[in-house]
Amino acid sequence: MNETNPEKPFVVWMGWLRLIALLMVCLCHACDPLSAFGTQEERRWVVAIGSFIRPCVPLFVMLTGALLLPTRESFGGMARRRVSRLVAPFLLWTAVYAALPWLLATCGVAADAIQRVFFPFAAPLHTDAPSIARTFLLSLIQFNQYAVQLWYLYLLVGLYLFMPILSPWLRQTTPRAKLAFLALWAAALALHHWPLLLEALRHTAWGAPLVADYLVRFAAPDALAQTAAWDAYPILGACDWNTFGALYPFAGFVGYLVLGHLLRDLRLGLGRTLAIALPLLLAGYAAVALGTRWLWAQPGCTAKMFEYFWWYCSLPVAMMSAAVFLLVKKLDRAPRPLRFLLKDLTRCGLGVFCAHYVFVTGAYYLLQGHLPIPLLIPAAATLGLAAAWALVSPLERLHPLVRRLLG
Repeated sequence: MNETNPEKPFVVWMGWLRLIALLMVCLCHACDPLSAFGTQEERRWVVAIGSFIRPCVPLFVMLTGALLLPTRESFGGMARRRVSRLVAPFLLWTAVYAALPWLLATCGVAADAIQRVFFPFAAPLHTDAPSIARTFLLSLIQFNQYAVQLWYLYLLVGLYLFMPILSPWLRQTTPRAKLAFLALWAAALALHHWPLLLEALRHTAWGAPLVADYLVRFAAPDALAQTAAWDAYPILGACDWNTFGALYPFAGFVGYLVLGHLLRDLRLGLGRTLAIALPLLLAGYAAVALGTRWLWAQPGCTAKMFEYFWWYCSLPVAMMSAAVFLLVKKLDRAPRPLRFLLKDLTRCGLGVFCAHYVFVTGAYYLLQGHLPIPLLIPAAATLGLAAAWALVSPLERLHPLVRRLLG
């Protein structure tokens, strides 16, 4: 998030892209309380807003690919220079968020409010002091239910370590070969919806016999309730003893790295950009929003399953991400004050990302009941981002050690 190269000048559109991606992340987490506990009417706004901001994390990965690929750093150099810089912020913010439920309870915040606003997906919720150490230690090796944003740091470590392996190929290959890789990656992303196709076929007169033998082994009578997010339908060589299908090497976030690297140098006029990006954005958003709205209405929809259409590594989200990236590339200018702010965010972006969650949920806690949902979500996201930025930026200027600690 704060990837910079001192030999390269600041690029305005990359600053805009970082700001937009951060704001999308804040909007995502401003939706969390309503995703978990909202009424049916409130969840309609969550679907509308939450589906639109799914490119948030893919944009960060694409920006990383645009900035760093192809790298000439060795595997060891990448580990020393970049991976090592993530260790201190990860440990600090993991400790902060592990202690936060106890701190909020100590400050008099009701346990119900802590659960429903600050940590809606923490189950069970721990607000006692002895649980801090346990939460911290477990968070070092698994998803942290109190600092949901820190999963991205694990992803970033893996991407950094893979870049020295990927970069020699990118330097010597042709644009056509890169497009071929992205085509296979898109096919792998499309397979995310393969179980949905099976679900549709098994409810038709002609499709049910076609997939009957397949479903006997892998589906229960009520497949929607039995399979977590429909991930129990292996394909292309995957089976009980092998979870890696034929397109697995092309799947995942590495494709976003290559996509960002490729789109960085793509030169398109405004007309062609709009002609390509707007249909991609609208089609991707329609698929994500309509699919999510349909799924949330299904009986037996679990907490994991209701994000099925929101998953970052799916084709509609990739379409939206590419579209936003292309559109933001046209924002190549900014007034001097905005340029200063965008450059400052480049410096402290990782720290702002790590800190934003508590500020967004805190803003939501203060504003709820005072604003309607369509205003509450963007207001909490904007105020939370501004507060995190206002805290982290001056602190990181105090001393280089503080900056390394905060991110």
